Amino acid sequence: MTNLELQAYRRFLMLKVSEASEYIGKTDVETWREWENGSLPIPENVAIAMKELKSFRNEKIKLIINSINDRVGSNTIRYFMSYPEFKKVNPDLDVLQWRLHQSIATELYFRGLEKLC
Repeated sequence: MTNLELQAYRRFLMLKVSEASEYIGKTDVETWREWENGSLPIPENVAIAMKELKSFRNEKIKLIINSINDRVGSNTIRYFMSYPEFKKVNPDLDVLQWRLHQSIATELYFRGLEKLC
């Protein structure tokens, strides 16, 4: 994975540098920034984790799309403006899961498959 790909993955998953460095890289913000600007090589485990998150996201989207046809009523997906708001509804999930949810909700909205609520 190149530094530009790492940044693209992080943005695609709607992660802040601080979140990616803590939850994925298990490192400090400065190290993550050095990976993204190309001054340090990206560890293989970080590249693998980012690709796994993308795959997980894609699988969740497929499941949601498959269930849309079986729904009665409107197609809406909740968009949480803050992590504390998400945590109230999903107490067992972390920041990474919140960001994945937001990324999925955004894509489904822009595909015209879900309305945000």
